[in-house]
Amino acid sequence: MATFYNQPVSPLQQRGSYGSNVGSASASSSLNSNAPHFSAPQHSNYTQQQQQQSNNPPQQQQQQQPWNPTSMAAAAMMQGGLQNQNAMLDLGLSAASSMASQSMGKFVPGASSFYDSLKYYFAVSNTYVVIKLKMLLIPYTNKAWRRQTNQDGTFLKPSQDLNAPDLYIPTMSLLTYVLLSGLCYGASGQFTPAVLQDVTGYCLMTQGLEVAAIRAGHYALQAPCGWTDVAAYTGYKYFGLCINMLVGLTLGYWPYNLSLLFTAGGIFYFTLKTFANNVKKETARDGPKREFVVLGFAAAQVVTMWFLGNTKHLS
Repeated sequence: MATFYNQPVSPLQQRGSYGSNVGSASASSSLNSNAPHFSAPQHSNYTQQQQQQSNNPPQQQQQQQPWNPTSMAAAAMMQGGLQNQNAMLDLGLSAASSMASQSMGKFVPGASSFYDSLKYYFAVSNTYVVIKLKMLLIPYTNKAWRRQTNQDGTFLKPSQDLNAPDLYIPTMSLLTYVLLSGLCYGASGQFTPAVLQDVTGYCLMTQGLEVAAIRAGHYALQAPCGWTDVAAYTGYKYFGLCINMLVGLTLGYWPYNLSLLFTAGGIFYFTLKTFANNVKKETARDGPKREFVVLGFAAAQVVTMWFLGNTKHLS
């Protein structure tokens, strides 16, 4: 029978076993080092990439935009400021005005020429309106009453000549007077929507008869005068009527009469000086005297101002 016993291990065998263990350990570590390594991205690196992307715009934005005249005109107008905007607005208004006059001329014969003639009477400025209103209230300080002309003999526009007639002040004054009359009726509890229509028709009918009478006087003198000029001169009394109505609404009936004397006197003097300096002196020999006709024109303004005053509802 074989017997088993423990044989002694030599030092060389112990070193061999130790080396094999070390080799296996190094092999396993080399395998772990060759394996792919996964780690979560750092937050700081991610934010830096976002900042770089925001600082570097895409190439599509850096490319030049195609030429667009509309956008270029809009940019130029924004850069030019308020002056360029006003110029563009005036250009648009003039184009719209010309288109309106052309379309009116196609459908209504003579409407285009009538519209062009009316534009003269509305060519006013702020300075003209302020000074003209002062002249209507206190005309006694004015020295020059004759209208000024161009080199070709045509009259200057109202914005260039203070003595030129306009229809802007009479139109605005008439509308204001109608509204103030409605306020007077409303203060007494008598207002209805028909009041505005009645007052407007009453004023226009009275002024129409007045214009016809003055035109007849010019015809008798053989001194022609345009009906629009006469309508402008006879329409200035509405400004005085507005002043009178404001005084009557705030102060009462008797202050209204005092205001009527003041404004009617100013309109009388204004009309007398205007017609005396603008109606030609060479009149018909067989016709009425020029001085009496001009005096009648001025007196008619006082009568119509008294006639058109709505004083029955003033307290």
